Amino acid sequence: MKVGKEQIHNLPLNPVTNLGAYAQQLQKAAEEQGIYLPPPVRLQIGEPSFRTPEHIRQAAIESIQQETLTYGPPAGWSWLRELIAAKLVRVNGYHVSPENIAVAVGGTGAIQAILLGTVGVGDEVLLPDPGWPHYRLQIANTGATAVPYPLDPDHDWLPDVERLKPLVTPRTRLIIINTPGNPTGAVFPPELVHELLAFARQHDLYLLSDECYDEMVFEGQHRSPASYLTPKEFENGNLLCVYTFSKTYAMTGWRVGYLVTSKELIKTIATVLDASTTNVSTLSQRAAAAALTGPQDCVHEMRAIYQRRRDLAVTLLTQAGRYLYTPHGAFYLLIEVSGPNGPRAGRQFSQELLRETNIAVAPGSSFGEGTQGYIRVSLSASDEEIERGISEICAFANRQ
Repeated sequence: MKVGKEQIHNLPLNPVTNLGAYAQQLQKAAEEQGIYLPPPVRLQIGEPSFRTPEHIRQAAIESIQQETLTYGPPAGWSWLRELIAAKLVRVNGYHVSPENIAVAVGGTGAIQAILLGTVGVGDEVLLPDPGWPHYRLQIANTGATAVPYPLDPDHDWLPDVERLKPLVTPRTRLIIINTPGNPTGAVFPPELVHELLAFARQHDLYLLSDECYDEMVFEGQHRSPASYLTPKEFENGNLLCVYTFSKTYAMTGWRVGYLVTSKELIKTIATVLDASTTNVSTLSQRAAAAALTGPQDCVHEMRAIYQRRRDLAVTLLTQAGRYLYTPHGAFYLLIEVSGPNGPRAGRQFSQELLRETNIAVAPGSSFGEGTQGYIRVSLSASDEEIERGISEICAFANRQ
């Protein structure tokens, strides 16, 4: 029986996605049997609860009405890349030209294009543990090998550069960092970002800086490693920064992200994009342009609401005696789920919680070996869902 590439076929299914499908199955089965289930609470996925702002949606409508939607450049239309370059100055603190930028199908597409353009069979990629599950899936697609490095739960889920050094081998080609982080919500201090950049340059590694939550910071400062480089240093091509419109502007379904690197490396990655997706829809690119040129009040308002929900979750965990740490960015929180009888696997906990309370959370094992005894909740849900969800999680953990 043919199954395609074994390194991809043999990967475990993504439990975050599958749990949502399982929740729907349970709901449907209960309805068919006339069994009452409490209203569903879906805290397992990072899907903003907000609708895309009106001015962004209107730009897409106008594009449909007024433009012929043709193929576009693989790296994105120049008018959007110019606006992104201005945003990088305003938000991220560094200057590049539009030729340093490529638009991709979401942050996911940007990361996949980078990996396909830089690593392959026999190469090793350092990635955070815990970290976004798609990193492993995407590395497997290239044929490279994922090598996890630990984030320390006793130090705000930050990496220790000294613990990175023994992981470097002659096969190591790239390191991924993610700040603000998923699933931890950690915001790396500027001095740590600088130290990680120096580490990558010392070992001649590509540094992939996943900054998809760059405007979702509650405390501290997000500092892009690109802001430490001179224009000449940036053109060496060791650094690649990834961003997305998905989280900042509640545009997950529009699928617009972008990456920033040297002009020569952009040429390579644009070829990858051309071969894989051809181009991002002009319709979505017009919406992205409207997001950048329109009022930014929506960003500030959504960030304030996410922070309020973070504070609500932390208060509830503190009251229940389960507080561990406060996330300073993104909109996620890891909860340790040991019970009266000791440690418990987050995967089993999440399945039992769903069956008994109709609350879906992501098992910590989805994000790495270091979070087997945790679950992740998304703070992008409503206040009411977070209050009910956290309360039920704590009660369920304490009685098991």
